[in-house]
Amino acid sequence: MADRYLKYLSIKSVIIIIVAFLLDKVSALSHNCSTTVWASYATTIAGSPDGIAGFNSTLLDDPMGIAVGKNDSIYVMDDTDSSSRLQLFYPGSQSGITIINTTSGTDLDQFDYATAINIDVSGNIYILDLGNGRVTKWAPGASTGILVAGGNGHGTSLNQLGGPWNFFVEPNTSYIWIADKINHRVVKWINTSTAIRAAGGAGCGSQANQLCYPGGVFVDTSDSNTLYVADTNNNRIQKWLYGASSATTVAGQSSGVAGSAFNQLYMPFDLIVDTNGSMYIVDYGNNRIVLWLLGATSGRVIAGTGVGGVFPSQLNGPYYFTFDSTGALIVNDHGNNRIQRFPVICSPNMTSLSTTSTTAILQNTTMAISLTTNSLTTSASK
Repeated sequence: MADRYLKYLSIKSVIIIIVAFLLDKVSALSHNCSTTVWASYATTIAGSPDGIAGFNSTLLDDPMGIAVGKNDSIYVMDDTDSSSRLQLFYPGSQSGITIINTTSGTDLDQFDYATAINIDVSGNIYILDLGNGRVTKWAPGASTGILVAGGNGHGTSLNQLGGPWNFFVEPNTSYIWIADKINHRVVKWINTSTAIRAAGGAGCGSQANQLCYPGGVFVDTSDSNTLYVADTNNNRIQKWLYGASSATTVAGQSSGVAGSAFNQLYMPFDLIVDTNGSMYIVDYGNNRIVLWLLGATSGRVIAGTGVGGVFPSQLNGPYYFTFDSTGALIVNDHGNNRIQRFPVICSPNMTSLSTTSTTAILQNTTMAISLTTNSLTTSASK
């Protein structure tokens, strides 16, 4: 009886995937969309499609930070208890090339749990090292990094980091904004000795001047450095005008109540904001990526089903995401030890029936993408 039931579930799952595929194709052919639509099923571009963990060229063990490089190559930070490596995956290849390989430690050629990465226009790689409370910068081909933020031990002083999780590097100034999770604050590092508190720092709480274990940060450099924070344990996105002492809730509930409704979030981890003010949010606890338009009181799901799983339409504890040059969503499906690509299938300015039509270009540190309107830009330095 059990075998028959499992066989039924397997057949049902295949039918669901086929139906989703056909619906995506119909949507792509119709081209009648006012906003960008992404495929509901993804392709695995790094790691195992089945969620199998491993530490070799084709598997990932604990994928953390991700970034898109030239020609849509994918960089993935991958950690174990005793070592860290940065894997590079070229388009069309699921065999990664190790470009940084270190043991756990405190030297500048080592990491102690690297959680986030960033690549600038010159190919320099910034790596956030949680365990060592610092950010190091690695030039192309370098065998060791240089200290650019933190490195003064864990603590609450402004020259220290308590538990950095994610960061944003300004493309023009290289200033580094860090979500200092354990200290419930965001700090802006001007150089290795000077940091400024940009948000929070008043203890864990849900008041407008507080954050609680913030996990993601985005800076709108085109809007006077307006700061957006994924206030993870408050289940909300906070918008801080530059220099302000308190924030406005722009996604989720200001009270910090979690949930799975479209007007709620559950432990948001990461976000990107486009030039129209639309927010793309990793809703970690709900296993989905959601889009909130400017001024909206609720969002819509653009990737994931809301139920954790390993099928191509599902995510399982997603951590980070970014966009490639076509506008496709590149998602770190952390719980499944894989990187998923959700392609654009319909965009307001698409002129071809091909689902691989280029609707975006990567130029320096600005990604011009057709996302919520015909033409808008979003920083590629995230």
